[in-house]
Amino acid sequence: MKEHKPRYQIIIDYYTDRIANGELRAGDKLPIGPEIAEQFGVSAITVTHAMRELEAGGLIKRIKKKGTFVTERANDPAETPLTGTAAASEAPAASASTLPMPVISLVMPFSETIGYEIFRGVEEECAAQGLYVTFHNSKYDDGVERSIIQKLAKDRVSGIIVYPVSSYKNIDVFGRLAIEGIPFTLIDRNIEGLDAPLVVSNNVEAGRSLASHLIGLGHRRLAFVCQSWKEAVSVSDRYKGYCNALIEAGIPPKPEWLVNWEVLQDGADADASIQYDRLLDRLLAISPAPTAAVAVNDFTATGLLKSALQRGIAVPEQLSITGFDNHSFTEHLEVPLTTVEQNFYRIGREAAKLVLAPAQDRNGAKLILGTTLIVRQSTSKPNTP
Repeated sequence: MKEHKPRYQIIIDYYTDRIANGELRAGDKLPIGPEIAEQFGVSAITVTHAMRELEAGGLIKRIKKKGTFVTERANDPAETPLTGTAAASEAPAASASTLPMPVISLVMPFSETIGYEIFRGVEEECAAQGLYVTFHNSKYDDGVERSIIQKLAKDRVSGIIVYPVSSYKNIDVFGRLAIEGIPFTLIDRNIEGLDAPLVVSNNVEAGRSLASHLIGLGHRRLAFVCQSWKEAVSVSDRYKGYCNALIEAGIPPKPEWLVNWEVLQDGADADASIQYDRLLDRLLAISPAPTAAVAVNDFTATGLLKSALQRGIAVPEQLSITGFDNHSFTEHLEVPLTTVEQNFYRIGREAAKLVLAPAQDRNGAKLILGTTLIVRQSTSKPNTP
């Protein structure tokens, strides 16, 4: 069975062999990066990684504004073959700083545990190309997100994958990445005003499928519950799909059915149960009260479900509730949650492929992935007409 080599290793072996057999001698100049990328059909990041490893092994040397040359030390490279694991510390300090680190950084607004499948997809794709992955939690704070991205850009990582805090913040930071030519890809939500590479689920269709499921059960009063309707385009797309389903069923969407949950003034120190109790209050204050709630994500749906049960409101008999994401805990709730499954692993893997792609294939690219409706016990026919 033929051994599969990472693409960067193929480049390393190619130049190692040519230096070993004398085709390339000390002082010979190598082609520029774009020419090597075209020759091997790889991205600029892959070429950079290969060149860094060759330089770390002492076979080549990059001279600023002149190019990359075979070194005088490359007398018998066959004795010290490069396998892509040469320590970066072996490279001359001055030249090492001119090359990006062979690292792709993943920035998400929640913990690695919650985003594990996304991280796994990114890591497996990057590992196949000989790159490392670092994880950074922006904690749904646009200021933290800004600081993280600025530091990563300064550290000269090879690429950045970002799950943005919001579609409407930090456009200057992302714009700077584009201007400086630092490869980056967005996941789940875009940045309004910026034509950036994006991997996203089909949120419109997912929102429509949830609302259509409830309408098919007989519900005619459906609330859409979210923290902020304009938090991100992915949220407004889910709402759009929800509205589309209502209209297709001949039900005019009502403005009071859009329940925006703004974080309480006492913020993170507030008891979460109090926040969800107030959310439920807002929902029940609508007259006549909705018989179903389409929540923007699984966490909102879970908080709403727990508050309803604690008040003696039967789910789904009195209030059907749906989530979004299909996190693992949703099937183990007191009432297992009907939700939509996103393929997080594939989102991560496709985002990594995109950030590693040549610039001409990455610019403005948008990949929309399908979702799956998961029906569980939190939805049923309404008890009231």
